[in-house]
Amino acid sequence: MIKGRSVRLFLAEGTPTGVLTAEIVNWTGHVLAAPRTKLDIALKRDELRRTGIYILFGSPLNSSLPSVYVGEGDDISRRLYSHSKDENKDFWDRFIAVTNKDMNLTKAHVKYLEGRMISLLKEAKKSCVVNKTEPEFDRLPEADISDMETFLEEIQLVLPVIGVDFFRKVGGVFAAASDDPSDKNPEFFLRHTKKGINAFATEIDGEFVLRAGSIGDLNESASFNERVAAIRQQILSSGRAKSIENGCFKLVDDVAFSSPSAAAVFLFGTSRNGRSDWLMKETKQTYGDWKASQL
Repeated sequence: MIKGRSVRLFLAEGTPTGVLTAEIVNWTGHVLAAPRTKLDIALKRDELRRTGIYILFGSPLNSSLPSVYVGEGDDISRRLYSHSKDENKDFWDRFIAVTNKDMNLTKAHVKYLEGRMISLLKEAKKSCVVNKTEPEFDRLPEADISDMETFLEEIQLVLPVIGVDFFRKVGGVFAAASDDPSDKNPEFFLRHTKKGINAFATEIDGEFVLRAGSIGDLNESASFNERVAAIRQQILSSGRAKSIENGCFKLVDDVAFSSPSAAAVFLFGTSRNGRSDWLMKETKQTYGDWKASQL
């Protein structure tokens, strides 16, 4: 049975573009997010004077991928203030700080979390990691490592809620096998022989996930949506897809989309209706017909 979770968001300044805090019920962690322009206000808050980890991120004009830096400190406010003066780290326009309400995170704990989060960034391939090194800190008791892994799971749960999704690798965890067909993730396929398109997808947790190995057409129509074109370029430049023969590309990793149409447009390089393009693997129903039967 799927269990719901409660995430409490608080707009500290009463506006959606200011300082925001996020907490999960029964979790001791505390997340603070804000634009760089609000750093002076955020630095006055008590949370930033605690031991924790922080994330700096922004989207440079010369890259289709966001640049991300992960750091840690005994007093996060001092580290953020220092980075705001560092010309070599002028890429960021937003930041996130993760601390503990019980104030029992130690320097060793946050060094472990820092290394794990940098590893997650590199595995997800959704960003340019600014950190020059990947610190490996495992000098923690077994029980502490277990606690930090649980703490990290909660961080990964709350970050997408506030719009930060570059730590999450899609398609890595699928539902366990079950005798009940309704418990299984539906699988779809899309083929277009002339364009060389041969793709497979699975609907997981509300996302339409293109599976690794799917092949799409590199050609793009003149009217190709700029946003989708940028996403395609981002995926290619990140190494999650590679060019192959006959003007096609092949996915190296799973890639998630908000809808079957977005996935179809990505594959074709032109406008498409994914609800009729994608077919159920077992029944050959279109996605649209299958979805209608679920309502």
